[in-house]
Amino acid sequence: MKRPEASALDTLRRRLSARADRPIDVLGVGEACLDDVWVLDGKLHRRGKSRARRFALGGGQVATALVACARLGRRAAFAGAVGTDDAGAQVLDGLRAENVDVSGARRVPGATRAALILVEHGGERTVVEQVDARVAPIADDALAAALDRARVVHLDAAHLGASLHVARLARERGVPVSLDVDAAQPGLDELLALTDVCITSEDLPRALTGEQDLAKALHRLGERAVTGCTLGARGAAALDGEHLLLSPGFPVEVVDTTACGDVFHAALLCALLDGRALGDALRFSNAAAALKCRDLGRRGCPTRAEVDALL
Repeated sequence: MKRPEASALDTLRRRLSARADRPIDVLGVGEACLDDVWVLDGKLHRRGKSRARRFALGGGQVATALVACARLGRRAAFAGAVGTDDAGAQVLDGLRAENVDVSGARRVPGATRAALILVEHGGERTVVEQVDARVAPIADDALAAALDRARVVHLDAAHLGASLHVARLARERGVPVSLDVDAAQPGLDELLALTDVCITSEDLPRALTGEQDLAKALHRLGERAVTGCTLGARGAAALDGEHLLLSPGFPVEVVDTTACGDVFHAALLCALLDGRALGDALRFSNAAAALKCRDLGRRGCPTRAEVDALL
């Protein structure tokens, strides 16, 4: 009798367990930036004047996910790149203050990524980014050594070519790859093929695959990966074998939705490292993302005790 093929989740669990002795739980390679956050008194008056309070916060998809991992009790490290400007130093200082290891980070000539974030009443936000193409992750022997010390590597698609190089290095070393992606772009298929955990924005699976049925779209998105998507306030969905799991969100008073997706990714990785079932992992991640809404940007990243209390 032929043995049933192992599911993507079972395979991922075995690979994570095999790397349990590594000193880093989650290695992040990708976006790290400074966020200039303007909190409006109401809605944005697009052809008039609006009043706001201004805050400077650390941000970036990958950097924020690493802060969330650290607050959830995991050993996190950043091996991406920032510029040689003052903003780069501020970004790394902010990560150190959150107990994220930045010994593998690179300072490269150029301007550190920056974002202007307008937060309207009710938590909706608009993001305007400044990106210097020179400030991209460097896939070399030093990064390979960092990968060897990690249980899983978390990437984004901001610099697709660099992320592809990192994913290839990770595949060669048996390091599971987690991907945060929210927009279609040429070359993304190759990166998806190297991914073991892929959680996207809600509309992307259908846009990439042409499948209107969400379960079929997620299956085609990554046939050998744990795939899913966030659904905003409605929670999240993920594919468990052939079964689509829908996990509802948690009602909270929303101050700012910025970084909710980053926190969801971090919490899901932490839950998978815990060995939780996929349904429990989604619920844990939804709770963490909901709690993040209480405060601006990554200031709202919850601790594990806070997530456990909400659950």
